[in-house]
Amino acid sequence: MIEMATQIICDPAQRLDSLPHLLATRWPEARALDVSVALAFSADAVQALFGEDGDSGRRAQAVWRHAAIVAVDLRQMTQGETSERTAADLLAFWGTGDMPDGRS
Repeated sequence: MIEMATQIICDPAQRLDSLPHLLATRWPEARALDVSVALAFSADAVQALFGEDGDSGRRAQAVWRHAAIVAVDLRQMTQGETSERTAADLLAFWGTGDMPDGRS
C-alpha cells in the first residue's frame, strides 16, 4: 500500500482524490486503519525526501489530509464498537464511487 501511494503522490498525472478508494479496493481485507497509516507513511516519506515545497510536497500534504479523513471515517464507522474493520468496510461506508467531493 505504501509503495503504491508513494508512486501516485510522485506522479502528477495521477489523481489523488481517489487514492484512499484505490487502496481500499486493491486491499479489501486489510485493516481499515492500515489505509490511513499507508497514506500517512507515504506522505511523510515523500515530504522527507522532497520537502514540503514543490509539486510532490504539495501533493503529499493533500495525502496527509486524506489520511486524517480516513481515520475520521473509521472512527464514525466504529463508534461504540470494539471489532476491527477492514478496508472493504470503508468501501461500503463510502459507497461505490470515489470519496465525496471536497476531499482532495
